[in-house]
Amino acid sequence: MTKKTYYKVTLRVRNEAGVLARITTRIRKFQVNIRSLDVAPIDEKEKFSDIHMVLETEKSDITTIMKKTESLIPVVEAFYEKQ
Repeated sequence: MTKKTYYKVTLRVRNEAGVLARITTRIRKFQVNIRSLDVAPIDEKEKFSDIHMVLETEKSDITTIMKKTESLIPVVEAFYEKQ
């Protein structure tokens, strides 16, 4: 059994209806556990928000997960780091 690792993921997204649902649906396909999640607007006009998540996944999957998540239309930037 491969050891799971925690990754802090930050996604900068456009504020649109259904963004969080699309992101979590994409992540679900990898059978990843979302350990924590928060969303906060980053500008005064609330056009963009940052989504912060801690994901529990295998090291070999995080790069693929990030590429697939970044490809979603409302995602502007994506970053991750090992916890």
